[in-house]
Amino acid sequence: MRIVNTFFIFIITVITGFLSIFSLGSYEQKMQLINELPFSLIYRFLSVSIIGLIGVIILLIINFLVDKIILKDINVSTLRELAVKASVPVILVALFGVFVFFFL
Repeated sequence: MRIVNTFFIFIITVITGFLSIFSLGSYEQKMQLINELPFSLIYRFLSVSIIGLIGVIILLIINFLVDKIILKDINVSTLRELAVKASVPVILVALFGVFVFFFL
């Protein structure tokens, strides 16, 4: 299960990075975001982080169900450890991607 979790953490992190770096609007909309920089940076970071954290929550729910149904034993400490191991890269990649979006 560890390899599967690592793979899905990687996929969630890549999707979060992709969403944080690339713009889905026109050049004028990007310039408007740059003009409103402090607020738009925080808003974009929070929105991309929430999208990534939703993926982490789905991964945790799947792990919880596998532990409950297949293994018949729920280990809360491993779920907590998985939550931290999955959330930290997602948040860091979202922050890095937002900085790349605004400053490059």
